[in-house]
Amino acid sequence: MAQNLTQHSPYDDEIDLREIFKILIESKKLIISSILIFTIASIIYSLLSKPLFLTSAKLEIGYYEMPDGNQKLIESPSNLIADLKVLIIKKNSNNKFIQQVSINSFEGKVINLETSSKSVEQNEDLMNEIIRYIYDRHSKLSLLNTNQKKDQISNEIKAIESKVSFIKAKQLNSNQLKQSQIEDRISKLESDLPIIDVEISQFEKLIIEDTNNLSLLKRNEEMQRERASISPTLEQIIFSYKSEINHLNAQKFANIIETKSLNNQLTTLENITLQSDELFSLEQERKILEKQLAILTNQNTIQSSPIRDVETSNIKPKTQLIISLGIIIGLITGILLVFIRNFVKSFRESKA
Repeated sequence: MAQNLTQHSPYDDEIDLREIFKILIESKKLIISSILIFTIASIIYSLLSKPLFLTSAKLEIGYYEMPDGNQKLIESPSNLIADLKVLIIKKNSNNKFIQQVSINSFEGKVINLETSSKSVEQNEDLMNEIIRYIYDRHSKLSLLNTNQKKDQISNEIKAIESKVSFIKAKQLNSNQLKQSQIEDRISKLESDLPIIDVEISQFEKLIIEDTNNLSLLKRNEEMQRERASISPTLEQIIFSYKSEINHLNAQKFANIIETKSLNNQLTTLENITLQSDELFSLEQERKILEKQLAILTNQNTIQSSPIRDVETSNIKPKTQLIISLGIIIGLITGILLVFIRNFVKSFRESKA
């Protein structure tokens, strides 16, 4: 029986949850006090902690609207980020903005900027200055690129026009030389015509004279025999004169025909359009360049601009989280104090 009395029931070692809840409820003041102490401490800690603010901005890089509908960025994100990093380093070296700036890109055309410090105003000043810098930089870049392209195309057009002028001048000089040669030839042919006419007239007079002489000779047989012994005879001389007249008439006719032909050539040269395959090719190239120049002149440029306003959020201290942790820690501490107090009380009672 004694052994049975001294043996512990298996239920004696088990935790009595009802007893625990009873103890906790009876000690609620201690638990609440612990929660209040830690909560107040967390509030005081939040109030005394120096705040840290995160400021962010998103900016879309400007672009050119191309004639085919595509868009060409004013500057690639990688180049812009590299330039901004140099800018930040310079400003930090001047102690103007002693803080880090996170810069990254996404979607191939959007720049994300983030910076943190204890001053909202300082953060926003830095963000606004970077945004202004990007806007000014891209305005200058777009204007510079457009002007450079315009100057390049204008110089190409001037070079083509200079080449066209040279070719036309060369052709014109060639035509003028041909015209001069033709005019000289026409002048020579026309000046020969009166000479031919004079020669024909002289031969006709000689024929008349010799014909008359031949008639006289025929009347006098003695003189006719005497003249017949002389070579060439009058008949042969008259025939030769007639042959010369025929030759001169043929030459006169040939001169007239050649003069008409040369006059036609001269008219053609005067009315000819200075054109060639090379000139045609140069003219087509000039028209293409003029179209490109017109496109650049009327090109629409969308400048870089923020997608939304600069945003600032409080990242330190996180008051709600700190107070929540204070409440949780206060609760746990209160429960531990209850169990410690109850243990000490039970220990003392057992000793007594």
